[in-house]
Amino acid sequence: MTRPLRPTLAPEDDLTAAAGVDISAAIAPLHEQRYRSPIVRPSLAADVAALIDTSFPAGGDSLEQLVAQVTNATDRYPRRNTHPGFFGWIAPSGLPSDPLAHAMVSELNENVGGYWSSPVGTTIEKTVIRWLADLVKFPQQSEGVLLSGGSMANMSGLAAALAKRCGPGYREQGLAAFSDSSKPIIVCSEAVHFSIRRAAVMLGIGTDNIVAVETDDQFRMRIDRLAEILQRHRNVVCVVASAGTTNTGAIDPLEQIAGLCASHDTWLHVDAAYGGGGLMSAELQPRYRGIEHADSVVMDLHKWFFQSLDGSLLLYRDATWARQLFFETSDYLRSSAEPTPEQYMFFHIAPELSRRFRALPFYMAMRCYGIPRLGRNALHNVQCAEYLADLIRQQDELELIVTPQLSILCFRFRPAGLSDDEIDRINSEIRDRIQLEGEYLMSATLVRGRPVLRVCVMNHATRARHIEGLLASVLRIGKSLR
Repeated sequence: MTRPLRPTLAPEDDLTAAAGVDISAAIAPLHEQRYRSPIVRPSLAADVAALIDTSFPAGGDSLEQLVAQVTNATDRYPRRNTHPGFFGWIAPSGLPSDPLAHAMVSELNENVGGYWSSPVGTTIEKTVIRWLADLVKFPQQSEGVLLSGGSMANMSGLAAALAKRCGPGYREQGLAAFSDSSKPIIVCSEAVHFSIRRAAVMLGIGTDNIVAVETDDQFRMRIDRLAEILQRHRNVVCVVASAGTTNTGAIDPLEQIAGLCASHDTWLHVDAAYGGGGLMSAELQPRYRGIEHADSVVMDLHKWFFQSLDGSLLLYRDATWARQLFFETSDYLRSSAEPTPEQYMFFHIAPELSRRFRALPFYMAMRCYGIPRLGRNALHNVQCAEYLADLIRQQDELELIVTPQLSILCFRFRPAGLSDDEIDRINSEIRDRIQLEGEYLMSATLVRGRPVLRVCVMNHATRARHIEGLLASVLRIGKSLR
């Protein structure tokens, strides 16, 4: 019998040696970029590509070379969410503890699918989830899971609601078991995030079966219209309420919505992807009254919890329907439907199977800084937004669109004697010129069909002087354009 050929790997192909790079030294220049201006610099894709080696990777580049390449490119063409004058989108500012924690995640490289694959990771994730469930005031039996972002979390929450609405046969038969007369309906505010529309598409419900509820003058869901819709439609999968809308930061009247949902035995899903961070502040918690009655809640830790990407928490008051929908086993992965601590699997209540150790950076940050301290920073963001609103009210040439309910504010430069179209043009030009100057950035959006200046105060580094500087720039540029 021929002896099997024993495989060997050439020494030059061995990948087990340590990188040999001081991580702290490597990221120090990136840390120095955090607060450097400009926030963004205009570029063409070809400009950026010219700084990145796009040739086929045959190997041979040193890690030091690669660090320098990326550092140079991001410094030349930045998009600094971390800058205290970044008021553009709902973006993460990151915390000083994040680089260390994320490096530990990479080095451990555990697949936190459940206890069997990551005992420590599962224990830490369940701990973080319990802390945040307590902020929402969910019962002890509630469960949750950290997903990649609000879109995945919203879709998963709606999928569980659909499973409950359709009943036990849904897992096997899907929507095909339902006739045209019983099309599933999703009810939400007209100001809801577009991830809800995408979820309706991916779940097979379709955007035609979304019923949008009008908003009031504060951009909150109108309770009277919701009551009419729930009375008229008998096949409502769920009502989606917002605790901090993307455009204006509005909080829907959660307590009244919860009461209507309870009376109609309808699932209430609260999208707090942006606004959930405010729950860390004892002073802000009363603004969320009623969220504790939801059936599912989404909160992005990489938004107003100040943490680096990525981690979106999906909480279930009762995960029974999620478990019925997502539970799966296989010959190579035997698992029990009984969620004992040693049998616990996160993929039994959400779609993701392979999952990195997302909870570790959040665990370390929350233990290092404390939720009360993080909450005081969230409160400071709200106070900065309210301060900006007060400053706007003092200027005859400025119009406050709505009093901020959280840390998002929309306003317009609106001098007398100009047409609406001319005012629209000036506001768009103000935003563009401020971005080119580099010290501040606002995002473009429309409110009631008109361009506005939208300010998202989401950074723990933002102070009152940045608010004052932004407003001075708006007035200076607006007056020059007028």
